[in-house]
Amino acid sequence: MESPANFPRPFNGDDDDMLPEYLDIPIFPLPNVTFFANTLLPLHIFEPRYRTMVHNALCGDRLIGVTLLKEGWQNDYFGRPPICKTFGVGKIIDSEQLDDGRFNIVLEGLYRVRLIEEFPTRPYRTGRVQVFQEMHIDDIRADISRLMKELQILTRRLSRLLPASRELIQAAWAAHPHPLVVANHLASSLVIDPYDRQSILEQNDPIRRLNLILIQIRNILLQLDARQIREEVIEED
Repeated sequence: MESPANFPRPFNGDDDDMLPEYLDIPIFPLPNVTFFANTLLPLHIFEPRYRTMVHNALCGDRLIGVTLLKEGWQNDYFGRPPICKTFGVGKIIDSEQLDDGRFNIVLEGLYRVRLIEEFPTRPYRTGRVQVFQEMHIDDIRADISRLMKELQILTRRLSRLLPASRELIQAAWAAHPHPLVVANHLASSLVIDPYDRQSILEQNDPIRRLNLILIQIRNILLQLDARQIREEVIEED
């Protein structure tokens, strides 16, 4: 882990001083998806309205916002179901159009944003978002380092107890030396419930965000410990 005396800046597609304040973007609402900056999101695009969205994005700045649908979205999926207002914006870095018009794309997360206005557009949704500037953490580096060390300990234990998570955990720690980038990868890959991930995404305070991830990983470990105890009891019987 990087020395707490000199955290590098997280990669977000621009220098912090060059971040746009506002963006007008297409909005892609999805169930179960929480899109974090600095992560990659592969998507298969099959609905006609979203094929149009991808085509237009590829002809423009290639940016798409991906937001989590709120509970109850099934009642108005083809209209304007309620969406979470904080979400990730990514840039299409790879695309393939299939013979029938569907797309396979990969988005690279660039920004965490807040929806401030939705436009009355069809066939897909668009809006204006405000780009969050992530808080510089050098002033709280001792607290950040303490939390990152605890995350290291817990994720090492998790990789031993749950070998299927090992590759995801290794990839998260190797993604970038900045703690918040590691945090984004851990939240994206290890936190199962999309609304728990959304709570992490919405948290502006880096320390609180890391604490929320720690809580989620502790809960996973508690469940694994409980399962192991049940299995041991069954074996004894």
